[in-house]
Amino acid sequence: MILSKRIYIVIIYIMMFLIFSSCKKSDGENNEQKIQLVNVGIETIKPARLMDAIQVSGTVKAYEDANISTEEGGIIQEWKVKKGQSVKKGDVIVSLNDDVIKAGYDAADAQYKMAELNLEKQKEVYDQQGISELQYKNLEYSRDAARANSDLMKARWDRTQIRSPFDGIVDNIIPNVGEYAPPGVPVARIVNTTKIKIQAEVSELYSGAIPVGSHAIVTIDVLSGITLKGNVAFVGSTLSSANRSLMVEIVLHNIQQKLKPEMIAKVKLLRETKSNAILVSENVVQLVDRDRAIVYVENGGKAEERTLKLGGRQGNMVEILDGLKPGDRLIVTGFQKLVNGTLVSVSQ
Repeated sequence: MILSKRIYIVIIYIMMFLIFSSCKKSDGENNEQKIQLVNVGIETIKPARLMDAIQVSGTVKAYEDANISTEEGGIIQEWKVKKGQSVKKGDVIVSLNDDVIKAGYDAADAQYKMAELNLEKQKEVYDQQGISELQYKNLEYSRDAARANSDLMKARWDRTQIRSPFDGIVDNIIPNVGEYAPPGVPVARIVNTTKIKIQAEVSELYSGAIPVGSHAIVTIDVLSGITLKGNVAFVGSTLSSANRSLMVEIVLHNIQQKLKPEMIAKVKLLRETKSNAILVSENVVQLVDRDRAIVYVENGGKAEERTLKLGGRQGNMVEILDGLKPGDRLIVTGFQKLVNGTLVSVSQ
């Protein structure tokens, strides 16, 4: 009887020990679970407007810009315009001394008129067979030669009047009246800034992504951040060997003449526009295994790893082509401590 009581007491002690151990183990597991919870912040994915653009620096250039030089050379006789004056195409800018060339033209023109008159008189004789065909042809060719010489001297005389090749503004004049202007040396600069060109260089990485006609947004910081819209009018056919870049030009109307050549511009070249793209901050995208991009989303209190397919960019936002959808709870803070399946606590 006493033995049975002792056995009963031992059994009771063993059961109490097991119950106590089980409770202690359960409490330990709960504490461990609480320790593994990671506080995170989330953002719910919503469709957004995407303007995928390449941003580069550009330089403002006059639409037309020419240094005018003389072809004949000569002494500057008279400036017909002043610096800053507007001119039309064909307006005389400066006159050279034309005394010698004018005299040469007068002599050549007189010879041409004499040859023409002589041919007319001899034609009657030729028609009456008074001279041979060879003699008549010789007179005809002499007349043609005299006319060509007269035209040549007139062209040289015309070149003493230097004219504007296009509508524009006289930006500079160089020699003074009485100074000699050698052939081929600039005497004036004419610029047309009613329209301007923005020249920009695009990396060869995007050389095939910017066709003629692409939309562009141009910002001029020195003009209080003025923003203009235009289109790509020219794309170079070759890359620069110096920096492996491609030249593009955007043509814009220079309203109120505010844009000046050589100003610096910021250019956004638009590649694509979407109204319902998935955009996330590039700061939450993690690159693993060199070529795999991942993020974490909160799903049922756990961190779920998503592999992404990336698309275009908009500032510091990157487009997600695959891996996320509207309504996903993207983890944007605390993700550095996560692995797939980590228990998380969402911070409010």
